[in-house]
Amino acid sequence: MSNASPGTTGVPRIALNPIQWMASDDGWLDPSKAPEREQLLSLVKQAGFDSVMAEVPADWTVQRYQAVLDEVGLAPAPGYFVCRSDGRDGTENDVVASAGAIARQHAELGMTQIGLGLGMGKDMPRVAHPAQAYDADPSRVEAVTTLIGRIADAMVAEGVRPNLHPHVGTWIETEEEGRAVLDALPDSQLGFLPDTGHLAWAGSDVGKFVKDYAERIPFVHVKDCRLSVAAQGREQGWGYQQTVLSGLWVEPGRGELDLKGIIDKLPSTFDGWLMVEVDRPDIADCYESAVESARWMHATFR
Repeated sequence: MSNASPGTTGVPRIALNPIQWMASDDGWLDPSKAPEREQLLSLVKQAGFDSVMAEVPADWTVQRYQAVLDEVGLAPAPGYFVCRSDGRDGTENDVVASAGAIARQHAELGMTQIGLGLGMGKDMPRVAHPAQAYDADPSRVEAVTTLIGRIADAMVAEGVRPNLHPHVGTWIETEEEGRAVLDALPDSQLGFLPDTGHLAWAGSDVGKFVKDYAERIPFVHVKDCRLSVAAQGREQGWGYQQTVLSGLWVEPGRGELDLKGIIDKLPSTFDGWLMVEVDRPDIADCYESAVESARWMHATFR
């Protein structure tokens, strides 16, 4: 299976996951805050993006979703599956079944890749103690890896490969934990979806991490942040939400990450997606946040 869907060799595709419209006042995400789906997709296109993260609404068919994308003029980019199990809580079979269903939707959309991360709830220990490898447990990582292997088997059977997404606040948070999972499973079964912001917040050398697994990366979540806020949060014991509310996330190019240097670690032939995510916009107007994100991305990577 190819690491990326066919595109123009060496020219990445720029996409948006429009989560800035979902940012809530408590430093979390609330999908109900976003405009209705057709309007949201239209705003993404008007802001300057040609691709959007694939996410079929629960009450829509894949055909309806594809028709709206076609009408607006957007192409789907790989979506995301959340594994809400630690591999030993008894829900593993249900999680695998859900993963297979999401993979079938992606296959119907012509996608061959999808993101895969662990769930994150407000009451989870690592949300209270983010980016610190809190309560690290190799046996838990082993159980999660086994479950991810089962999820991967179910997805690959549908023609869609999952790609591991280490995420602050979850049980696969750090570079060490991410590498453990990636090294345990073959690239035919599991790729790598780096998120520049989450990896940096968790203390990773993001450029080296990307370079080491570059051939397994079909898309990247491009997220900028203020590392100074992350450091202050660790020093003062802030939780995930307080760190976010203190100004952690910003539009690409407005923060403290060397995003171009990180992306330059990908192969020169990379033609996958660079997917912008702004979990909480620094520019107050969500549409203007998306416009500025598109402008900077096209100027920097095209």
